[in-house]
Amino acid sequence: MIMEKIEYFDYMQVARKMRIPDAVLKKIKREVKKEFPSDKMMYELHVLRAVRSKYWQKDKGKIL
Repeated sequence: MIMEKIEYFDYMQVARKMRIPDAVLKKIKREVKKEFPSDKMMYELHVLRAVRSKYWQKDKGKIL
């Protein structure tokens, strides 16, 4: 099941505004997908939370 069409939380808009590199966003999405493989709403919510947390910026050499 591919969960690309955003229906609940527009994490892509936030990611663009925060200028998150595509590779970083892909890693975030992959990790969240492991935790919520079939719950689209929780998947989108947690991707949004990860993006907004700026956790991905903390250690530029080691992302996630």
